[in-house]
Amino acid sequence: MPNAVAIGALIGTCFAFAWAIAGAQGLGSQWRGPAVAIAATVSVSIGATVMWRSRFVHAVATPSSFNGAVYGWAVTLESLAIVITVIALRRRGHSEYIMPSVAFIVGAHFFGLARAMISGGGRVFIWIGGLMCISAAVIIFALARSLVSSAQSMAVTGFSCAIILWAAAVSTLI
Repeated sequence: MPNAVAIGALIGTCFAFAWAIAGAQGLGSQWRGPAVAIAATVSVSIGATVMWRSRFVHAVATPSSFNGAVYGWAVTLESLAIVITVIALRRRGHSEYIMPSVAFIVGAHFFGLARAMISGGGRVFIWIGGLMCISAAVIIFALARSLVSSAQSMAVTGFSCAIILWAAAVSTLI
């Protein structure tokens, strides 16, 4: 596994853990601790395995295989969109839509990350982005139709994003 792939998998695993922590906030208080402990165990296990596997490969991405400017724009636009969305939803009294909306924006930013991968390594980012956007859109629809509560949408959003990112990290090991 090239070092750049390992670094990406580790970053994804860290963000997966963050999404799991956010999702745990939608659970009852008696389930939060165990959920976070399980998420930590999964994240550490994946991260340790990625690091262990990466020590056997010493390939490094060449500077021409990654477009830093495209990456920078994707992350900048993502950050700006999140801030604007959070402010707009709070002002309109729809805070329950914040987490799935942020998940949709984060998912969309993965399409920009795929574009930043010049040498064709961005396919996994397209899958991550597509799955996160679909998951978020379904959750937003379910909220709008009162099929889930705010707490349920928070839990489903957080854990679905975590699972998608963990799966992507695990896919680098296969």
